[in-house]
Amino acid sequence: MKHTLLATILLLATANAATIAILEITLSSDEEMNLTVEETKFLTDELRRQATTLLPKEHNVLTREEIISRVPQTAENLSTAINIGRAIKSDYVTQGFIGKLGNLFTLTIEVYETSNGKLLSYFVKETPDLKGLLDAIRENSPTLFAKITQKEELTTIPTNIPTEPKKSKTSFWVAFSLDVLGAGALGLGIYNNAKSIDYYGKSKKLQEAIPKDKEEYAKNQNAFKTEYDKVQKAEKARNIFYATGGALLLGGIAVHIWF
Repeated sequence: MKHTLLATILLLATANAATIAILEITLSSDEEMNLTVEETKFLTDELRRQATTLLPKEHNVLTREEIISRVPQTAENLSTAINIGRAIKSDYVTQGFIGKLGNLFTLTIEVYETSNGKLLSYFVKETPDLKGLLDAIRENSPTLFAKITQKEELTTIPTNIPTEPKKSKTSFWVAFSLDVLGAGALGLGIYNNAKSIDYYGKSKKLQEAIPKDKEEYAKNQNAFKTEYDKVQKAEKARNIFYATGGALLLGGIAVHIWF
């Protein structure tokens, strides 16, 4: 089981690895440059060594032999670096040219993304000799291959995203204040509810009382009306405080949850 799991992980890692093909650096003209095939191969190998050193370990820098073996026998139109990269199923491909400008060698190295043919990075340097060409590759390779690394980082899903934002002190105190005000409003609602019950009891007694004469009856009715008005006012205040307190408490809960 362990061996199977390990093999699966290795296969997934290989499938997700980017492949880079360093194509041969060539002479851009038939002009006499005093450079041999072995010397241009050496420069290509140096560029390949730089890529292997600078790029992450999961990136696969193809050797010269691997590039040749990957070219299909039925492949056509391999006149451009991008077409070669696509034929050998490489994610990135480089091409290089050595030219002549007066008494100077010119070295151009380009890196392409094969899927869309986009030029990711390049450099052009002039130098009087072979040693200068070698130095140019070594000095400019970090910047040249950094574009590949940057692109891979942009397409990588970040794993350190916080699950929820930190709650600020301000939001805490706002929620706390709403809670206190809501509780106070509910308390006033309970108080007015108790008063309405008390007023209702008094008015009911007045209503049930049997007056002795018309004068006492009139006084009784006036007292009843006064107490009943108190009941209505207390009930109205109770409802207002209940509604206000409930809204404030809900607001406090919402601030606690969302902020």
